[in-house]
Amino acid sequence: MIRAESLCVGYEKRAVVRDADLQIAPGEVVALIGPNGSGKTTLMRALARTLLPLSGTLSLDGRPYNEYPPTEFARRVGYAPQETPVEMGFRVEELVMMGRYPHQRGFWGATAQDDAVVESALEFVGLSHLRHRLISQLSGGERQRVNLARALAQQAQYLLLDEPNAHLDLHHQVQLLSRLREQVAKIGVGVLVSLHDLNLASEYADRVMLMVNGQLVQTGTPNEVLQPDILEEVYHTPTLVRQNPLTGKPLVFPLRAEIIPQLPAEAPFAFVVGGGGSGTELFYPLMEAGWRVGTGVLNLMDTDEEVARTLGLEPIIEQPFSPIGEASFAKACEQACSAHAVVVADVPFGNGNLRNLELVLHACRAGTPVVLLELRPFSERDYTGGRATELWHQIRALGAQVARSYPELLEILSRLARQTCPY
Repeated sequence: MIRAESLCVGYEKRAVVRDADLQIAPGEVVALIGPNGSGKTTLMRALARTLLPLSGTLSLDGRPYNEYPPTEFARRVGYAPQETPVEMGFRVEELVMMGRYPHQRGFWGATAQDDAVVESALEFVGLSHLRHRLISQLSGGERQRVNLARALAQQAQYLLLDEPNAHLDLHHQVQLLSRLREQVAKIGVGVLVSLHDLNLASEYADRVMLMVNGQLVQTGTPNEVLQPDILEEVYHTPTLVRQNPLTGKPLVFPLRAEIIPQLPAEAPFAFVVGGGGSGTELFYPLMEAGWRVGTGVLNLMDTDEEVARTLGLEPIIEQPFSPIGEASFAKACEQACSAHAVVVADVPFGNGNLRNLELVLHACRAGTPVVLLELRPFSERDYTGGRATELWHQIRALGAQVARSYPELLEILSRLARQTCPY
């Protein structure tokens, strides 16, 4: 295991990385993420023993780093830096063969085994056809893959990879990380890889370490670290985090903070009844049209709940898969009755969320204008044995307006705003 304790690293006695505690175990992929300039490369260099720490300890399989001779350390730890000097005069095969140096003896040169290992590394990164090409003739992405091939040729127990996906297209990024995972499963190497792409980190890493301003601030599984509030604080950008439907891993969608409209308190207020993603089609367009937005009762981790929080709204929340309780219902009724308009999205109704439709009826009876979005016959959205349809007809009978499209809905709301709100 590679272990760092209270590690401080920097340049000219100025610390860039401070008080870092970490461990990399065989058989796992750990992703190191964080904004530009957070200290990821400096930390990598210290772990690779190309930069001496200012303080703290580093150990490899229970022994201090400084007890290992350079060749023995290189047989155990492979390092692929971000950049390779292009004017080295070496060919691809020659540079990859340098990874075999820790295994070679004296001046006997490369053996058949060395040649086989180099060939395997070149095949791994897809560069066998460029083996005789000069490094200076390669693209940035190709040079990055040569770096990785050289590290693989070391046949080390641990791999430290500093942004191996830099300059690579999407195909090669996915191919590279997929093959690394195969290596981890096959021979049990431990991998620390720094990545800028949070979704790649989520998909391929067992653990994630988040670095900010030279400090490791969060360590855990992708689900534990890739949380919207954590990411917004670190990257200063609001994010939407969803679950990948195929793998269950978090998917991160960055949003531009400046696109979220800032509305005055006197702006008209629309109370939106949605759920299951139906409200996401309405929240931002309504805000852009000048409406403050509230939501009906949503379950925690519902798509609409996540989007509402991302947009700075304050949804009324119940626990996942829980029915609407009395306290949430009362709070929602109060907001709906005080709104300038209640909007019902194209949401299906079942026993769990039927009370959202009951509060719409309550608001309608209290005189609040109601707009029903009906993109399809309501009967196709009724999973309550007809009870929801009965409520729907009662709401329509009390004068609720029906919109058959999103533009029509916005036009109705525009008229309501002019009639009911001086703003």
